[in-house]
Amino acid sequence: MNDEITVEITALGNRVGGISSGPSRKTVFIRGALPGETVRCRTTKVGKNVIEAELVDILEISPFRTEPFCSCFGECGGCSLQNLIYSRQLFWKRNWVEKALARANIEYHDEFMKDVVPSPDTEGYRNRVSFDIVNGKPGLHRFRGDTMNVDGCPLLNGRGQRAFGRLLEKQLNGNRRVSVRASERTSETMFEFSGPPAHGITGSSDSDIIAWKERDGWKVDPPGSALHEISSGFTYPVRPGTFFQVNTGCADIIISIVTGLCGGDRKILDLYGGCGTFSLPLASEGAKVTSVELNPDSSTSGKEAAELSGIKGIDFLTGRTRHFLLDTIRAKQIWDTVIVDPPRSGLGISVSRLLRRVVSERIVYVSCNPFSLARDLKVICEGGWAVAGIQPLDMFPQTDHVETVAELRRKEDR
Repeated sequence: MNDEITVEITALGNRVGGISSGPSRKTVFIRGALPGETVRCRTTKVGKNVIEAELVDILEISPFRTEPFCSCFGECGGCSLQNLIYSRQLFWKRNWVEKALARANIEYHDEFMKDVVPSPDTEGYRNRVSFDIVNGKPGLHRFRGDTMNVDGCPLLNGRGQRAFGRLLEKQLNGNRRVSVRASERTSETMFEFSGPPAHGITGSSDSDIIAWKERDGWKVDPPGSALHEISSGFTYPVRPGTFFQVNTGCADIIISIVTGLCGGDRKILDLYGGCGTFSLPLASEGAKVTSVELNPDSSTSGKEAAELSGIKGIDFLTGRTRHFLLDTIRAKQIWDTVIVDPPRSGLGISVSRLLRRVVSERIVYVSCNPFSLARDLKVICEGGWAVAGIQPLDMFPQTDHVETVAELRRKEDR
């Protein structure tokens, strides 16, 4: 252990950094190293087939290496690609999607795999960042380590960074966690605390919303308030603890892609429907949409968003996806398209098996994890479906994460 070795980096791995592999030795993972570099590293963990190592020195530098813009890079675990120019980040993210599908033996025509759609912004693009609180001050996790106090996060949008600056002036003892949410489009800000906020932290009707978690749910100050976000021309009330895409600019793009795939469809099922970011645009074009969402606050936000825009034709249902799929299969309901946008863990085997039995012409699967996506696609394709298109998007610049929209059609329809 702690032996130093010199290796050449041949690839970039998701969540593992630079990869050095050879036929006569174990594969080496070095966080911070880039493809094309020769590096000296120190072993930290030796497994059966893999060695993990820390970067000691770069002997030959990649032409694609760039200077990170965050002073915490390399220590904070949130970003791993700030040292790589953006065009190469997109290259490797496409590679990760391809490899995930290949390992699951997912078959598709080469032309179905598209290049990664870039994010409109590569810094300051997030409308929400969560911080742990240590010693009364906000912090972020080190890679596989404890929390470090920080002065900010450059991925947070400008309004959010200014709001975060106000947090630094406060002593936040008594809370474990706080999320900063901010909309550049509506100029609204919300702080979500894990417990009652410290003395002196209050909300105001013309600036900040303060939210905190109690046993019976979320409380907000001013009472009844919600942050509003605008995406694809629709205004959404975003309640504390609910999901909304963190990259608003890229959300516009993914909404356009999904609605484009469903163009002309009259009956659409939107599973994991959230606050209706797909449902509202589709219903505005005349589709009849059923949105199924587990979080009741998200469903309520969707209903309010539809009312704000005067949109009819959406049934917002609160419940589990699995239960609804069982019901729609038993009832032999027919859908033109089923949209699924599950959390990072994906659908899972049992829900994927149910989904492939739904009577529909098309499935549109929106995923933020190519590996859970590949697992689920394998199950769905074993039930008579085939991949008809793969569109990766960079919802999360500077990080190991990549969003993907997969279109599936029944094999007899291809």
